[in-house]
Amino acid sequence: MNIKDYFAFTKGEKRGSFVLLLIISLLIIANLSIGYFAPKTQTDFSEFKTAIDSFEREISNKKNTTETLTLFNFNPNSCSDEDLKKLGFANWQIKSINKYKAKGGKWKTKNVVKKIYGLSQDHFHQLEPYIQLPNKTNTNSSKKKKEVIRYFNFDPNTATESEWKKLGFKDWQIETIFNYKNKGGNWKTKSDVQKIYGLSENDFQKLKTYILLPEKKESKESFVKKDYTIMVDINKSTTKELTQLKGIHSEKYAAIIIKYRNKLGGFVRKEQLKEVWNMTSETYNNFEKQLDLGNSSPTQININAATIEELKTHPYIGWKIANTIVKYRKMHGNYSTLEDLKKIHLITAENYPKIVPYLKIN
Repeated sequence: MNIKDYFAFTKGEKRGSFVLLLIISLLIIANLSIGYFAPKTQTDFSEFKTAIDSFEREISNKKNTTETLTLFNFNPNSCSDEDLKKLGFANWQIKSINKYKAKGGKWKTKNVVKKIYGLSQDHFHQLEPYIQLPNKTNTNSSKKKKEVIRYFNFDPNTATESEWKKLGFKDWQIETIFNYKNKGGNWKTKSDVQKIYGLSENDFQKLKTYILLPEKKESKESFVKKDYTIMVDINKSTTKELTQLKGIHSEKYAAIIIKYRNKLGGFVRKEQLKEVWNMTSETYNNFEKQLDLGNSSPTQININAATIEELKTHPYIGWKIANTIVKYRKMHGNYSTLEDLKKIHLITAENYPKIVPYLKIN
């Protein structure tokens, strides 16, 4: 075979080669001319440039601020925007911090503060001695706090669910207690409480001192069925007389009522008994028809002579209102009438009728 035969093309191969070269030529021409047909629009980068300039200024300001920041003790969980600025935080960082707090986020240790977006290591080291947070989370102490039981005087017949929880009772025990009460059950003595399902002897002994019930039932000889039609003067009655009210089972709880009566200066409305610690609506409704206010007038405080200390002890007044009453008197002179109290912004249409029976002008 002649060597030329290896380089010779058939008619078909010649046509194929020609078509291939034609296609390649067209593609090269199209690629070179595509720029002439593309729309000649110029992209506006001004907005992007403005954002970059703003960011650079922010960073520059941040550096300058960091050099001249004001250092003071602070808690990042309660720090105001103004305080954060003084501490060298940029506006965009403050915005990010507020978003985190708004979603319920909080910082528990100093190391967590380090993770604030954009906070440099140098800036953090400057702030670290002033952050009022622990260095580490004390997991052991937090567990202990959850397990702490609080003991306080209580009547099991009127105690609320939250109070049973504070006393160390579990949810299933509390559910059993309220099922028992809903069926008309109640506890008459301290030893009755010991029968609560799941209450150990050791736990009962710890509770025993605080239970506002008698140690033992009255003997059959001394037992006298109570007459719940007897009227009780709640402004003069003793602890023993108050136990004649249906639902008041012990003199210890009656003493709590008298203590509140003394703080008020006397009851002017029967409904005020609902304000007594641990008084439920159910218990109040049981004895409401037995209540008598008597003819006693309440003890009144002279608002033209009383000090803040004297006023603030009243349950309806407190420190804020007491402070405002005295300040107004110093600025405007003595009160002419009790109606003048309405000029004080903290005295509202709601609390004025409650407070005014216990005040006077001499």
